[in-house]
Amino acid sequence: MSRPVLIATAAAAVVVLVAPYLTGTYYQQLLAQAFLYAIVAVSLDFVWGYAGVPDLGHALWFGIGALSVGHATTVLSDVGLVTEVHGSFGRYALGTLTGVVAATVLAAIVARLCLSSRRSNDFYIVVVTLALATAAVTVYDQTPALGGGENGLFGFNLQNVTPLGWYYITAALLAVTVAVALVVVRSDFGLLMRAVRDNAPRARYLGYNDVNVKIGVFTAGAAVTALAGAVFAMMTGVANDGQFSFTLATSMLVWVAVGGRATIVGPMVGAIVMSLAGAKLNEHFPAQWTIIEGALLIAVVVFVPGGLIGPLVRLAGRLLARRYPPRGRAIAAAPARPAGEPGGGRPVIRIRDLVFGYGSLRVLDGVTLDVVAGELLCVVGPNGAGKSTLTSVITNRRLRSRGEVEYLLPGHRLGDRPAAHEIARAGVGRKFQIPSVFASLTVAEALLLADRRGAPPSLWRRSTTVEVAPAVVDIVRIAGLDGRAGTLSSDLSHGLRQGLEVAMAVAARPRVIILDEPTAGLTAHERHDIGRVLEHLRDIGIAVVLIEHDLDFVIRVSDRVVVLHGGRVIEDGLPETVRGSEVVRSAYLGTAVR
Repeated sequence: MSRPVLIATAAAAVVVLVAPYLTGTYYQQLLAQAFLYAIVAVSLDFVWGYAGVPDLGHALWFGIGALSVGHATTVLSDVGLVTEVHGSFGRYALGTLTGVVAATVLAAIVARLCLSSRRSNDFYIVVVTLALATAAVTVYDQTPALGGGENGLFGFNLQNVTPLGWYYITAALLAVTVAVALVVVRSDFGLLMRAVRDNAPRARYLGYNDVNVKIGVFTAGAAVTALAGAVFAMMTGVANDGQFSFTLATSMLVWVAVGGRATIVGPMVGAIVMSLAGAKLNEHFPAQWTIIEGALLIAVVVFVPGGLIGPLVRLAGRLLARRYPPRGRAIAAAPARPAGEPGGGRPVIRIRDLVFGYGSLRVLDGVTLDVVAGELLCVVGPNGAGKSTLTSVITNRRLRSRGEVEYLLPGHRLGDRPAAHEIARAGVGRKFQIPSVFASLTVAEALLLADRRGAPPSLWRRSTTVEVAPAVVDIVRIAGLDGRAGTLSSDLSHGLRQGLEVAMAVAARPRVIILDEPTAGLTAHERHDIGRVLEHLRDIGIAVVLIEHDLDFVIRVSDRVVVLHGGRVIEDGLPETVRGSEVVRSAYLGTAVR
């Protein structure tokens, strides 16, 4: 941490320590509640801001925590009224643990059901969490035996703890939550969270299970929120339907949006300021406060999408970076690590009678070919021949297709229908036709994730050096990325993004690498250099599958050429043989192939 950050942290600590002595009991209670809301906002920012999972029912986890503590400490009559309170600390501890576990389990189930589907997207999790929050209120109100019905549970607050005590307890919990969150989002795992948020398919084809990442983060956010709800119930002695409501969930979204997504500090400040302001405004405008919150959310989304506090946090970060430059991630060449099998000659992927289509349209129609280790195979054909579709089916067997794709990769046994991340971990790398990178990651950070090839990153360590194969360093130099290790991928030109994606594919140390038009947008000199890199990859035993339109480039670098037309292999042979083929000439000129 730089000196200004330490000074700012110390100043904030002094303010927190001194503030309660400048106010009365009422404001101590109000600030304690605001601190708990800030914990909730930080957890939602963790889920929504960094992992990209919108949770419209975040209040549900808060309510589960509060209700669990209420149930553990109260006895209800037949009509749902509290008749007795048991205030032993063990009951509070049991209620808290029960609430956290219940919220964690339910969140894991919800996330698994919503995110595991092949067609799942953010819409599913939004609808389901919104529906759960709405249903929870109805169930609560209609089931007095569950939580007192509309009356709720009351009178079970933890005794012998003063408002000042709660102030310091909640402040400490908030400090721990923020510190842990900042460590995680700045760690290598934080990079993976942002990568999944920015471009889940790209992360998947680097070997990462993006679904499990989202489920894990979503579940962790629910657990932290349930803990905050349990402490809230212990402090206030109240559990009611409002703690489950969509109204509270909306307030949580407002806190994060106003504070600034993906900043941690912004949502914390937003929650504290808005909860304090809301408490005062509710006294004078109880019916209008919800409308004010909604209008503020719309205004922020439309006019200040980065939030009101987030830009200030980022500006402060840039000013500090100028005076105290942070330790960025550097790219360095690591000792050569054999990825393939020198000598080659053995099939590593065997494809037989592969058929894939959309309804009655067959894009691939009985494709049969072998991908051989240590061979540079070029797949060519006119537009619409099925080249990119062939790449997608090879690298993700969950796509519905018929036929056989057998992976003969040493040390890996894949099932009949392996997922994209399983195939990538086994050593099949892919570059997309259109450059697909991570917008919020720098060049070095993207290469760091690629180099790990799906290995779980650390939750607390932050790597400062990215050691990649010499071939990756060559690609970085050839593509013009040298000296741009700290540049955001979103700030790169099309050509530079193209080079970065090729570098990412090679950094994953694949046994088979499938490159979809890697030279598009490059100069003739750069194409020549890329050709030398591809030849080097072939020479060390990697099977290179190149999809290209430039026949001159293909003839120069390839060992074997496969020509696709109409979803079928119409030629498979040596480059010179293919060049002189009448069948190939007819396909490219548009003459019907028989």
